[in-house]
Amino acid sequence: MREIQNYYYESGAEAHQFETMPDHEERLRREEERRQRERRMRARSNARLLRAKKRKMVSLTVAVLILGCFFSGYVYLQNGITNSMSSISKTQKELSDLKAENAAIESRIATTAGLDQVRKKAMKKLGMKYATSKQVKYYTMKDEDYMSQYTESDK
Repeated sequence: MREIQNYYYESGAEAHQFETMPDHEERLRREEERRQRERRMRARSNARLLRAKKRKMVSLTVAVLILGCFFSGYVYLQNGITNSMSSISKTQKELSDLKAENAAIESRIATTAGLDQVRKKAMKKLGMKYATSKQVKYYTMKDEDYMSQYTESDK
């Protein structure tokens, strides 16, 4: 039997070239293989880019977390310092208040405990006077270096 060959016509600006059916199928098969190779290469390239993007994203996330921890620690330390300074300031104020109060009390004691003040108050408020010679009594001691005084509760 005689083989029938099919011819295909391609349009374009070039001179017309006719291909037989097996040549045409071979050319289509090669083009399909080339497209598949290009797809695989693009897929590998895209996968490489995706892995690189993932690594970059992970490293950025880790960097942000580390910076967040650093700044949180810094804020925590600053807060502790501020609280300590406030406590020190409060204690220093209490100390200065106590010193001022102590100075005022010492001044009051110094002015009220003077002998002149006692004498003046005794004479004016209590009506006391100096003792006369009739009111003074002298005691003589018999060879003893000390004298014991008993009160009514001690007898």
